[in-house]
Amino acid sequence: MPSPSVVRLATHADEPAIFEMCKMLHTENGLFPMDDDLVRETMTRGIRRDNSILGVIGPEGGALEGMIFMLISNFWYSRKPHLEELFSYVPPQYRKSNHAKELIEFAKRCSNDDIRLVIGIVSNHRTETKVRLYQRRLGKPAGAFFVYPPPIAAVSHG
Repeated sequence: MPSPSVVRLATHADEPAIFEMCKMLHTENGLFPMDDDLVRETMTRGIRRDNSILGVIGPEGGALEGMIFMLISNFWYSRKPHLEELFSYVPPQYRKSNHAKELIEFAKRCSNDDIRLVIGIVSNHRTETKVRLYQRRLGKPAGAFFVYPPPIAAVSHG
């Protein structure tokens, strides 16, 4: 049975569970080989809240049921910062919960008029379902993502 769909800020106690979920996310959606050290650096950045936010669902230091990572960034043409979602993930066994919806709502709460949220989907796994969820929660998309050449197989962990 899933935990309540409550997003909290990640702590150092969550690192092992976050890393395991990152491996699962990469298995589903990875376009390039996974660099474990880079993943750990990114996790640490989010946990320290170093211009980033890492939200998780589940007990501190226990099994996690969802996560979202957002980075304060800017586009190449502006110094105006925005909140860029790098990933949002709910493992398959928790996808019938409200976790994905609450991760999106958490992202929306982290944004405001001064720092807008830029969020998207880079996946070939259940893409249409994800797009419908995001449209219900966020409105019409502003563009689309494409990958060329198209991914043909899962990328191995490295």
